[in-house]
Amino acid sequence: MQAEIDSKLAIGLRCSDRDTGLSENADPVQIYFNLGMNRVHYVPQTCILYFANSSHFPIQNIISAVYAGCEETPQIEQLFLDKHGYYKGAQRIEMSAETARAVMVALRLRGIKISIASNSNNIDQISA
Repeated sequence: MQAEIDSKLAIGLRCSDRDTGLSENADPVQIYFNLGMNRVHYVPQTCILYFANSSHFPIQNIISAVYAGCEETPQIEQLFLDKHGYYKGAQRIEMSAETARAVMVALRLRGIKISIASNSNNIDQISA
């Protein structure tokens, strides 16, 4: 039996704050397990944004809206936790630096936290 996440639980999960401590060399599985419904991870060296979409925080819709404003189509890639593609993990999108800035502003305006990978294994926590 799978439990549903209601809006009350989603708000509680959103309020939890943690330091993910991921570097630019973290692999997609490590990134996935450190994401939250209200947290994305951006790697500026590769201009890749990792996220987990949910009905309570529709990150993919926010990204799509920014791309629609730029008259572009986002190329979002679904990642998997296993080599057979049975277990979905994070999603990621590679963007130009300019588009990434616009997407991150839109995410921050919706209350999404952004962890940014750095060279020194530290994460700059950016919140709205």
